[in-house]
Amino acid sequence: MSQLAVDGGAKVRSTPFPRRILVGEEEIDAVMALMNKERSSGGGFDRYGGEHVDAYEREFATYHGMAFATAVSSGTAAVHTALSALRLDITQEVISAPITDPGGVAPILWNNCIPIFADTDQETMNMDPASLEARITPRTKAIIVTHLTGQPAQIDQLQAIARTHGIPLIEDCAQAHAARLNGQLVGTFGDLSAFSLMGGKHHTAGGQGGMVLTNNEELYWNAKRFADRGKPFNSAERKNLFLGMNYRMTELEAVIGRTQLKKLDQVVAKRRALAGMLAQGIADLRSVRLQKIIEGAEPSYWLMLIHIDPAVLRKSKAEFVAACAAEGMPIDLHYDWIAYESPWFRQRANYGQTECPWSCPYYGREVQYEGTCPNARRAIDAHFVIPWHEGYGTQEVQDIVSILHKVEAAYLR
Repeated sequence: MSQLAVDGGAKVRSTPFPRRILVGEEEIDAVMALMNKERSSGGGFDRYGGEHVDAYEREFATYHGMAFATAVSSGTAAVHTALSALRLDITQEVISAPITDPGGVAPILWNNCIPIFADTDQETMNMDPASLEARITPRTKAIIVTHLTGQPAQIDQLQAIARTHGIPLIEDCAQAHAARLNGQLVGTFGDLSAFSLMGGKHHTAGGQGGMVLTNNEELYWNAKRFADRGKPFNSAERKNLFLGMNYRMTELEAVIGRTQLKKLDQVVAKRRALAGMLAQGIADLRSVRLQKIIEGAEPSYWLMLIHIDPAVLRKSKAEFVAACAAEGMPIDLHYDWIAYESPWFRQRANYGQTECPWSCPYYGREVQYEGTCPNARRAIDAHFVIPWHEGYGTQEVQDIVSILHKVEAAYLR
């Protein structure tokens, strides 16, 4: 048995894994063409009077087979815009996935609504339909479902529950560009969907950006209005209609996003091919395996979740992960983002010292969060994370496979 690097042995891999390169000649050419146009026309990259934001919206909607898209400035802005398009009253309840980015939960509070968390499936970290059903009350006015790490949630079942209760459903697709369930793209099941286009996602609009999709024309106009300070789009009114934010995307972001969108299928296909190689390479291991993929799902692998069973090992999960890292493998101990465990959430650090909206007399009840999603914690503890992108190749997957075999052989009971 080879001595582990963590114990002084030779590493499996001594060279760094390749970094992800997003920008190619296509993006450079597109940006330079826009720069030259703006220099000659005197423009300033604003969407009004430009062509790229409008075109990006059309192309993004067409890619998903949807009627309407609204481009915004970030993924958080996309969730905020989608939720605000529903025009909810204050202190209504919005059910969310517990394992999600803070930007997926903060918009609930910015609408002065109350976040309620449905527990997750232990094997996927995505929302559990049975828990969603149990969390619905007469005050539930929206549901936000996150497709975590690139795997679709059981969105068909979640959609059916939402429709039975007449509750609007928003999909948070920030981590799941081009993922599919039963052949259908995520982002096309809900009443609205929100995408992040930041630099770490499958495709980007210049480092930040977001998109909101819907087939409902009324919701589309509400989203478009909200994302531009309540402007009276599609209205006879001349002045702003309601409170909104300035979430406009710029032409500079959109010209990059349009170029990146053309590469999306290629990016996701490569990630899936690499995932298939990894799954085959570790199929004989007893301690680790790829996360469970639900029936009918085609993940797009934003991150690679690996399930670990410490019961068959002499070492803990943390020691296993540390040993893999010492062998030269990029790895993280967990994806630990339970929203209600964050300090700002526990301390109700929203509006000064008021603890609003929880303290609002229009709500009039106490909400307890700690321990309400035990499966979310179990899921986090049962998985570790391998950063995953299309810049990897056969050698990188082979090295990961070799490292996992080497560490398991040393630590197996």
